[in-house]
Amino acid sequence: MTETIVSILLMAAGVYLLIGIIFYFPFIKKGVHSFDDGVKAAPLFMKILIFPGTVALWPILLKKWRKGADA
Repeated sequence: MTETIVSILLMAAGVYLLIGIIFYFPFIKKGVHSFDDGVKAAPLFMKILIFPGTVALWPILLKKWRKGADA
């Protein structure tokens, strides 16, 4: 029983991270510019640096991106 619960939790975490990784690429191309125009001229290092935070916080960033698009 415990193994099943752990397997389900690991699968859910994997799906969450996979969605975050997929979200990162369109977000870094277009979405982040709605928050900060300075990112257009930012070096590649900065874009790599925000990768973990974007992957971890993708639901919040998606909500903020959609709200910014409506405004």
